[in-house]
Amino acid sequence: MSRALPDGLHLGRQDRGLIPIIAAVAAIATLALGGWDASRSLSREWAHGAARQVTIEIPDFSGDGRETAARLVSVLQSDPGIAAVDTLSEERIRELLRPWLGPMQGTVSDLPVVLEITRRAEGPVTDLPRILDTLAPSAVIEENGRWGERLMLLGQSLQACAWLAVLLAGFATAGVTTLSVRMTLTARRRTIEILHGFGARDGLIARRIAWRSFGLGFGGGAVGMALGGMTLAIVHRLILPFLDHQQGSLAFWPGDMGGWLKLATSLPTALLQSLICVPLLVALLSFLVAQATVRLWLRRLP
Repeated sequence: MSRALPDGLHLGRQDRGLIPIIAAVAAIATLALGGWDASRSLSREWAHGAARQVTIEIPDFSGDGRETAARLVSVLQSDPGIAAVDTLSEERIRELLRPWLGPMQGTVSDLPVVLEITRRAEGPVTDLPRILDTLAPSAVIEENGRWGERLMLLGQSLQACAWLAVLLAGFATAGVTTLSVRMTLTARRRTIEILHGFGARDGLIARRIAWRSFGLGFGGGAVGMALGGMTLAIVHRLILPFLDHQQGSLAFWPGDMGGWLKLATSLPTALLQSLICVPLLVALLSFLVAQATVRLWLRRLP
C-alpha cells in the first residue's frame, strides 16, 4: 500500500495547535454576531412598534372615568395621527397589578380607565397633552417616544460594540496566523532557501503555506462557529417563554437528537446565514495573511 509523502514545507501535526486558538476567537466573533443581531432586532422593533405606543390613565375617583374615557376615545379615533385606541378591560388591569399588589389586587376598587394608543408611523403628530387638558385634565400620559432617542442610541451603541468585537477577533486571527506562518518559515528555512535557490517562485511557496493556513482557519472557524452557535441557540431557547407570541412551555433541554437539531436551527434565518459565513471568512483571512507574510519574508532572502 502506497502513501503520499509530505513535501519539505509540511509540518505534520506541529501547527494543529492553532485550531483551538482560532476556534476560541471564532466563538467570540459568533457570540458578538448574536449580540449584534439581537440589538438590531430590538432597535427595529422599538422603532416600528413600541416607540409609537402611548398609555393614558384616567382616574375614576368620582365615578365619571368611563364617560370621560368614552369622549376621549371618540375624539382620538377621528384624529388622523392616531392609528388605534384600545381600552384595557378591568380583568387585564387587575392582572397587571397582581405582581405588585398580590391577592390584594382583587379587592381594589375605583380602578382607573387605561387607554392604549398607537400613533401612525406616517402622518401628522397629534398633540395629546393639549387634547387631555381639554377633555381629561386629571389623566396621566405615559409616552414611550420620550425614551425613543436614548433607546435607539443604546441599540446603535450595542451594535457598534458587537462589530468592534468582530473586528478585534479578526485582528486576533490575523496575529495568530502570522505567528503560525513565521513558525513554519523558521522551521523550514533551509528547505525554502533550497527551493528558492532552484528557482521556485515566491507565489508557489506562498500558496503552499497559505492553503495550509486556509485549512487550519476553516477547521478552527467551524469549531468556534459550532460552539458559539449552540450557545446562542440555548440562550434563544431560554428567552422564548418571555416573548408574547410564544405559547405553552418548553423543556429546558432537548430530550433527543431531533430536539437538539431543532435547537440548532431555531435561530433567526439572517443570523444563521451570518454564522455560516464565519468559517469561510476566518479561512479567507488566514489565507490572505499567510500569503502576505510569506511573500514579505521571501523578499528578505539574499
